[in-house]
Formats: sequence, structure tokens, C-alpha cells
Amino acid sequence: MQDLTESNYQEQATVKEEAESSNLTGKTVSDRLNNSALIQLLVVAMALIIIGRHFLIKSQGLNLNIMMFIFMAIGLALHATPMRFVVAMKRACSNISGIIYQYPFYGGIMGIMIYTGLGSSLSGWLASHATIHTFPVIAQLTAATINFAIPSAGGEWAVVGPAFIEAAKSVTASLTPDQAQAFMARIAMSVAYGESSSNLLQPFFILIILLVMGADVRVRARDVMGYLIFPFLYITLAIGLLVSFLPL
Repeated sequence: MQDLTESNYQEQATVKEEAESSNLTGKTVSDRLNNSALIQLLVVAMALIIIGRHFLIKSQGLNLNIMMFIFMAIGLALHATPMRFVVAMKRACSNISGIIYQYPFYGGIMGIMIYTGLGSSLSGWLASHATIHTFPVIAQLTAATINFAIPSAGGEWAVVGPAFIEAAKSVTASLTPDQAQAFMARIAMSVAYGESSSNLLQPFFILIILLVMGADVRVRARDVMGYLIFPFLYITLAIGLLVSFLPL
């Protein structure tokens, strides 16, 4: 059997064929979603509503953000499924296609969580049920979870940081100023540790590593992500114990 490299395969296959070849054996939920035209149409419809509001209702002009948004909406509309759009993006800008494709959506999620107050309400509710002993672990697990929606340490802190700091002030009211300051630093580091640990399950660093590891071979992130579950569980447990009993 002839060995088919990534570059040769792309030259021989259409976007549709390459998208279909990316499916796993059997019909998994992820493959169904990745190849669903319905999801693509819903995203395009929402994009058209936002574009219409921008120009017709808000009477705003053309700027760099809305221009990129329009181009992305057109690209989504011209490709029937998310997977076909991913393949087309990869062929156009292979090394950075994952970043270009995903980060506009992450930016939108971050905007929703910040400007609707959802992020501060969620983190505030979790913090309100915390004690001085459980707060570090709650901060760690909350950050690890929110990292899936906002994979940016600075962006995530902008969402959950203010609520956590205010909650930390309330639970440290009986402590000395030095102890209170040390506890707030501990909470900040717990958020940072939690965000870093869940990067193992959302590994953007693999986008670079795969270019070296998978030279001339069809290796994708989904082929290696399963192996990262156990390091994630181990690191999350170790961090939880450290921030609770041995804060650094």
C-alpha cells in the first residue's frame, strides 16, 4: 500500500473528501457535530443578525473588527460544515489555522461572560459558598473549567478575578492585613494553576509540536489528546492538595 503523506493527500483530495476522511471509525458525537450543516447555518444566521444590527440599527461604520467578522461569516456560509471550513482554513494558513479559526469564537464567549455579567455572577456565586479553607480549591477548579471557554490567562482573570478578590476580602475580614494579602495572592495563584492545568485538555501547544512530530504523517490533535487525560487528573489533584495544605 502506498504511503500517503499529508501534503500529497491534500493535493489529491477535495476539501469535502479530506473533511470526511477526518472522521473516526463509526459515528461519534463529535464527528456528527463537526459535519453538521445545521450548526454552520445557525452560526451564519447569528452572524448576519449581528452584522445587520451593526450597520442598520447602531448605524456604525466599517472597521477592522466588523470587516474580519464579515469575511469569517462569508467563509462559514460558503462551506457546508464546520469540518470543511477547518480543512479550508488549514490549506490557506496551515500553521496558524487553529488559532485563527477558534479565537474569534473565544473572544465572543469572553465578551458574553464579561459584558452580560455572567462570569462575575458565576464566580461570585461559587465564592459566596466558600470558606477560607475551601476557597483555594474552588478558585482552582473554577478557573480550570472556565479555561475551556476562555483559553487566555489574562482574559480569564478579567472575568473571574474581581469577584474572587471581593470574596477573598470578605472571608479574610478576621485576619491581619498581612495574612489577608497573602491569602489573596494564594487565590490568584490558585486561579493561575487551575487555568494552566486544563490547558492539557485544550492543548494549543500541540499545534506547534505536531508540525515537528507529525512531519509527513497525518497526526492530529485528536490522536494524542486522550493520552493527556491522566496527566491532567494527576496535576489537578496535586495542585488541589498544594493550594489547600502547602501553598507556595
